[in-house]
Amino acid sequence: MSVFVNILVLCGIYLVELACYQLGIRILFEVRQKSYVWMAVGIVCPVIIGVLPVEATGKNTLVSFSVIGAIFLSMEGKRIEKGVELTLTLILLECLADVLPASRYVVIIFADKMLVDNWEYLISNCWVALEVALIYLIRKKIHHCMNGNINSAIYFVIGIIAVSMLFCLTALNYAKFYTNNEIFILSCNILNVAINICVFLLIIFVIYIKNTHEQLKRLLRTEQLLKESQVNYYKQALRKEENTRKYRHDMMSHLTYVRDILDKDRVEDAEIYLENILGGFQKIQSTYYIVGNEMVEIIMNYFFAILPDNTEIIIKNICPVEFDVEDTEVCTIFSNIFQNAVEEITDNFIEDAKIIVAVQKGKDYAEYNIKNSLSAKIDEVYINKNGLLKSHKSDKKNHGIGMGNVKKAVERNNGKFEWYQEKGYFGVSIILPIKEVFHK
Repeated sequence: MSVFVNILVLCGIYLVELACYQLGIRILFEVRQKSYVWMAVGIVCPVIIGVLPVEATGKNTLVSFSVIGAIFLSMEGKRIEKGVELTLTLILLECLADVLPASRYVVIIFADKMLVDNWEYLISNCWVALEVALIYLIRKKIHHCMNGNINSAIYFVIGIIAVSMLFCLTALNYAKFYTNNEIFILSCNILNVAINICVFLLIIFVIYIKNTHEQLKRLLRTEQLLKESQVNYYKQALRKEENTRKYRHDMMSHLTYVRDILDKDRVEDAEIYLENILGGFQKIQSTYYIVGNEMVEIIMNYFFAILPDNTEIIIKNICPVEFDVEDTEVCTIFSNIFQNAVEEITDNFIEDAKIIVAVQKGKDYAEYNIKNSLSAKIDEVYINKNGLLKSHKSDKKNHGIGMGNVKKAVERNNGKFEWYQEKGYFGVSIILPIKEVFHK
């Protein structure tokens, strides 16, 4: 009877530890097991272990190894990745095993009176399982409430970790002055160096996280803008194709009518009619504006779609240009420029507004000169000490939004940036390097 009960306890340990590892892996890595077959097969292990001539502590260890093996075989990914994930999960569970030990020991003392091997270990694992389940629920709640904006929380937790490490270091340094044990003092000195190195690495890690996070945010904004721009591009292309198809379909009727009125010597009426037809074609062609670079065209037409219908768009000197610059940088530069131009016109309700895009290409560089109508002259108070426009979103002089980012992106890529105002226009001149393939 005792062997049967011990086997049941070992099976309980197996199932509890299995639940702990599954929840721990979800907490740390948000991954689920690809299959539960090996977990189900693994229930045989505690049955076999229960009849082995091994002491209770050894049986607990063997059951734990069988759990790790079953989880390992059930996980997706490469072996090294699975090994790292399981190791970190094991560290998490070991740390939780030492949390709130006093209340757990009360239950364990009661379990000792039942005189069943491994019962204490089962109770301890059940307690850890409750802690893991609580952390899992808290994590889901925090993720739902904060909706991904957990930057400040992460930095706060890392700060607490650093302060805790320094507090332990201070306590060790005080403690070694009250003992003559050389081994203890040597251990304290080693820990002193180790903790200082860990705190330094933690600071470097925080800086790395912050820089990476900012870069990812910028890339996500760029990706979102590109997706929206591409959707707008295809819509405009389809609209242009549909209008062109209709004109081709009606062209025979138009030419027949022109021939008839020319046969009647109505030359003036024919000229007027042909001018109307050409005007329709020009309107179709202006549905999508071309400058010679696909990325710039997608961004430009995305923002131009927001403009009022009476805004005049002028494109000067279309040149095929391929920048020697990353697409994300091109998006950052031109999205800010075109956004500012469009916002100046739409926010200030400028009548008879114009946007002029002029392109010039040299041997190694291409210049984009972009001008837009300006509602009022920009005063010096809106210019900072670096010569850039200040960002005042609530103010009508909001033309400087993102210009700092534009300047940095241009200069990062060995280009030149300049802004100016002239006769009711705000202008930006961008010079960027181009690829050699276009030098021919």
